[in-house]
Amino acid sequence: MRERRFRLLLKFLHFADNNFMDNNRPDRKLYKINPVLYHLKNKFMTIYTPEKNISVDESLVGWKGRLQWKQYIPSKRKRFGIKIFVLCESSTGYVYNFMVYTGKDTNYGGTYNEEPLASRVVLELSDSLLGKGYCLFLDNYYTSPNLVEKLVRKKN
Repeated sequence: MRERRFRLLLKFLHFADNNFMDNNRPDRKLYKINPVLYHLKNKFMTIYTPEKNISVDESLVGWKGRLQWKQYIPSKRKRFGIKIFVLCESSTGYVYNFMVYTGKDTNYGGTYNEEPLASRVVLELSDSLLGKGYCLFLDNYYTSPNLVEKLVRKKN
């Protein structure tokens, strides 16, 4: 396929109707791909049940284009890109749940909006698995006394 034809197809490829876009929605930055993201999340969570050990961490998808919420993380192999918080199974690396970070005003679902970012990410991603006997591994960025207290409360 020639580049001109590819660009033409890409121009008319839509997953969401632009006429129904609401600028007041908290997820407006991802509006055009939200149907795809929701479908992927749903399939990831229904097709496979993770084993006992799960972990929350960040992943960086390389991106060279212009983007308002592009992140710079010097410790990653590709330093510029889109940051995605992921809940993975520790042994296989299977992504069970994920959230795309679109800046500090990112709304992750509404349940834990009063929490600090790191705690909000962990609680939103692991909400469906809490209290079911899973062992959650986190690095030092996500750990805080407040989060530990909330996780222990959810366990019981």
